[in-house]
Amino acid sequence: MLMIPIDTGNKAIKTENFEFHSGITALESMPGENEEALMFQDKYYRLSHERNVYLPDKTLDDRYYLLTLFAIAKELEKLRQSRLFIPGELISMDLVVGLPPLYYRSQYKKFRDYFYREGRLVHCAYMGRSYRLTFSNVYVHMQTYAAYLYLAKELKLSTYPKVLMIDIGGYTLDYMLLEKGMILWNYTDSTGKGVISMYQRVNKGIREKFDLDLKENDIDSVLKEESCMYGEAIRKRVVEIVTEHVEEILGMFRECGIDLRSAMTIFVGGGSILLSKIIETVWKRYDGEYYVVNDSKVNVHGYRKKYLFDKEMQ
Repeated sequence: MLMIPIDTGNKAIKTENFEFHSGITALESMPGENEEALMFQDKYYRLSHERNVYLPDKTLDDRYYLLTLFAIAKELEKLRQSRLFIPGELISMDLVVGLPPLYYRSQYKKFRDYFYREGRLVHCAYMGRSYRLTFSNVYVHMQTYAAYLYLAKELKLSTYPKVLMIDIGGYTLDYMLLEKGMILWNYTDSTGKGVISMYQRVNKGIREKFDLDLKENDIDSVLKEESCMYGEAIRKRVVEIVTEHVEEILGMFRECGIDLRSAMTIFVGGGSILLSKIIETVWKRYDGEYYVVNDSKVNVHGYRKKYLFDKEMQ
């Protein structure tokens, strides 16, 4: 059975082989030749270089369904390099997606039904190539915990009495404290302190002082220390504001009853990678041990691992 795991993030969509912004726009006319576009229900769509506005409930419209079809099509195109697809062939697959810890229990069924749609046949076309798809099943796993499962052996996490997972994503910052591999639910939550709130904070601070509207990509470039057109004063102020944001994030855990000195802290997610240098600076005031995982797709890898484990247990 073909299985495709996808992380449908607020900032980025991630598969095992691709990562792109969670942004999509409808086209008014047929796309040009070789233009990357998706056709679904007689309408054409293309990806945007900027993410769409944050949705608290991703099932409110078809945006994330379409982004997921884009992700599936990209994976199928890559799969063509090693597998022959017969024109018109019905491609059946299991889809694996995830939800933050806070929303997992309450939104599990709705999220699964949103993608499954009673297993109906899906007709779509990507880059002019038609596909007939059907989901045999849709599995919804828990973000952050999936990352833990994927990393546990590699980082020897079982050797630590407690492990604190901090998953910094687009809108949410999820954290999960585990003791001997067991989730401590009283110390597990999802907050709105992801990088989107950081972008808003930086943009406000820069506008107030420099009357300049920074885009999210501009802020990323400053944090990655890439060459950009902005002067030293602006770049310095960006780093100052982001440092304040990270200080508040780490300070939050003491208020939650979590002592960073008592657990091995693992930072995962694209936001953690983006903020890794700031985290290194701020962490100096703490005595605990930490590690930033330089792989934005650990949840996706964890979805596959959990899926295969569950299949073996059946």
